[in-house]
Amino acid sequence: MADDVRKFFEAYGASFRVGPSAVAEFYHEPCITARMGATQLNVTRRDTEEFFAKALEAYRSKGFADGAMLSLDSRAAGSNSTIATARWVYKDNDGKPLWEWTFTYNLYKSDGRWRILLQTMHDA
Repeated sequence: MADDVRKFFEAYGASFRVGPSAVAEFYHEPCITARMGATQLNVTRRDTEEFFAKALEAYRSKGFADGAMLSLDSRAAGSNSTIATARWVYKDNDGKPLWEWTFTYNLYKSDGRWRILLQTMHDA
């Protein structure tokens, strides 16, 4: 299971270079995002895409061009679910680190594929 989860998050990280629709593919609807003191229920795929369009716009306004996973810790929570914590570094066009964030994710496997049900940012 750990290899599947790592591959999932590597692909998820790469989706941020593509755009909000690509990022939304990794989420189950409904899903919940919790970050910076606010929670949002994304009921439809459109909700998820709109959420990440705003997030990517904010990231890019700060120089974001790419990112990488610095660490990943996951543990099974039954045969079709897992809880994973990933630390990400966000970089500019030159590969210079801009900031780092840690998120914990609740994943659920349906139709043979992992999807994010809940994303929680570790607020500073």
